Amino acid sequence: MNRYKCLFCANVDFCQAYHSINRTNHDPHHTDQHLLICVKDSTKYSQALLLHSRSHIYHTNRVCSSCFMDLIIGIRYTCSCRIHLCEKSIFILIQEESMFTWFQSSSSPVNPRQRMLGSAENALMKASQRYQGYMKIGEVLHLQGPYISLETLTMAISRLQRRHPVLRSRLENDPTNSERYLLVEDDTLCLEILQIPRKRADHLSFWSREWRERERETTNIGQGLVKFWLLQDPNDDDDENAPRELVIISEHSVSDGLSLSTVAHELLMILGGDSGNIPTESLNWPMTMEDAIRESLSMLSRWYLLSKFSFSAVYLHMTTRLATARLPLGTVNFSLTDMVNHCHTEVSYGILNKDDTQKLIEQCHREGVTVTSAVSSAIICTASTLVCSNDDQETVIKFNIGADTRRRCVPPVPNHDLSYHVSAILPFLLPTRQTPKTTVDMWQLAKTIGSHIQTSIDAGQVLACGNIVGKLYEKVLGPPNVAQSPTCGVSSWGILPFHEQYGKWKLMAMTPFVNMIQAPLPFITIQTVNGVLTIMCVGPDPVIPRNSIENFRNGIMNNLRQMIEV
Repeated sequence: MNRYKCLFCANVDFCQAYHSINRTNHDPHHTDQHLLICVKDSTKYSQALLLHSRSHIYHTNRVCSSCFMDLIIGIRYTCSCRIHLCEKSIFILIQEESMFTWFQSSSSPVNPRQRMLGSAENALMKASQRYQGYMKIGEVLHLQGPYISLETLTMAISRLQRRHPVLRSRLENDPTNSERYLLVEDDTLCLEILQIPRKRADHLSFWSREWRERERETTNIGQGLVKFWLLQDPNDDDDENAPRELVIISEHSVSDGLSLSTVAHELLMILGGDSGNIPTESLNWPMTMEDAIRESLSMLSRWYLLSKFSFSAVYLHMTTRLATARLPLGTVNFSLTDMVNHCHTEVSYGILNKDDTQKLIEQCHREGVTVTSAVSSAIICTASTLVCSNDDQETVIKFNIGADTRRRCVPPVPNHDLSYHVSAILPFLLPTRQTPKTTVDMWQLAKTIGSHIQTSIDAGQVLACGNIVGKLYEKVLGPPNVAQSPTCGVSSWGILPFHEQYGKWKLMAMTPFVNMIQAPLPFITIQTVNGVLTIMCVGPDPVIPRNSIENFRNGIMNNLRQMIEV
C-alpha cells in the first residue's frame, strides 16, 4: 500500500505515524484539493524516496530533532518499522511551531513587574520541577571571622534584594501557558535562610552532607528562586577567627557561575560593610540570553550563523563513524529512567594552590594556550584511561564544551545580571587511541583544543547555539539517554570576582556544587578564586560510582602537575 502525506494537515508527520494516511482513510475534502503526495511507494525500499515531482518539494519550517536540519516533505532517509529522518537518530519529533519562532522574543513582560523566562531558562526550570531540583547550582563561601547573626545576614540579603529584581521575585506559572514560567516581583518576599548549627571539626564536610539530604528539594510555585544557609558552631560565638560557611543555592534557570559568583561577592561586600561601592538603585530585569543575542545580530546574521552551525553539526554527525567512549557505569538494580529516585550527586574537588596555579598560568602563556585548554587536555587524557575499552572496536572521546555568551553580545551582558547565559560549541572529538601519553603531547593537544574553540567562536557557534539552546534542552534534559551522551562535559567559570578580605571576614575558599542526579555522564567545572584553581568533578552515584569520580579527579590533577613541571 502506498503511503501519503497531506500538505493541508500541518500537524500530520510522516516520520512517527508509519501508517499515517492513505487515500481511503483521509479527509475527502483535502483529497479533493489534490494535497496528498506519495511519500512511500509500496514497491520501493530505497534509502531516499523523493517526490515524484520536484516542483512539489517545499520546506515545512520544522526540524529534525537529531540533526536539526529543516525537514522537506516527501524525502525519507530510512525505511524501517520506525521511519527515521536521520541515519543515526533514535526517534524523531517534528516541532509543532515554525522554526521562525526560534528568532522571536519569548520573554516579553506581561507587565513591568513580571518577566517571562527565556527559552533556555524555561527548559531548565521544567527540568528542575520534574526531576527533583535537577541542575540547581550553588556556592559555599568558606569564611573565617567573627560570629554572623541571623539578623545581620537577613539585613544584608534584604539589601541585595533591593538591587536585584530576580531576588525579590516569586516563581509563577504563565496563566496562558502551563508549560511556561514567569517571575513576579514582590517587595515583601523574604528569601529562605536556614541557620544550621554544626561542629567546628565538621566545617569542611558538613555542608556536603546537608546538601545530599536536601538537593532534591524543588522550588514551589510562589516561592523565591534562591535560598541561603548559615553554618557555624554555636560554641564559636565569641571566637573572632572561627570558620563559618555561607551557602547560596539557586535555580540554574536564573543564574550561571558568573552571575551567582558576582551576587555572592556583593553579599560579602555588604556583610563586610563595604556596600558603598554597590549602587543603591534597583537594576532592571536581566535580559535573557536569547534576547541579548537577538539584539546583537540582525535577522539575516542570525539565520546565517544558525545555517552554518546546523550544517557543521550535520557534517560532524555524518562523518563520525566511531562509537563514543564512555566511563563504565555502575551496576544498579534500577532503570536509568528512574535515576532521579535512586541517585545522589557525588562531587570530588581538585585544587592547585596559588604557587601551582601561577606556574600553570605561566606555562600556558609560554605554550600560547588558555588555562581552559590546558585543563581540557588533562581531562581528555584522563578520560581515555578510564573509559570502557575493547580491542576490537575503536572509539572516540566526545568532549562537550560550554561557552559564555555575555561578553560576546553587543553590548556585553553585565556579570551582575542574575540570568542564564551559557551556550556551547560543537563537541571536540579525538579517537581514544590517539590521546597523548607524554607531557609534551598533552600541551600539543591543548593547542589543538584551543584552535578548535577559537575556530568555533569565530564561526559564531556560541551565539548560534545560544539562540536555540532552549530547544535543545527540551530534548536532552528529559529521561537519560546514554546512547547520545558525550564522554564528559566541561564548563569554565573563569576568574571569579572575589576578594580575600571582606571587613572582619576572610574568604578562605569558594566551593561550587550542582544537582546532577539525572545526567548519565561526568561533568567538570573550572574556576579560579583569589589565585587558586579549583576543578569540580561531578556525577550521579551509583550510576557513575564515587570511586570513578574520584579517579577522574585524581587523574586530571596528576596530568596538570605533570604539565606544570614540563
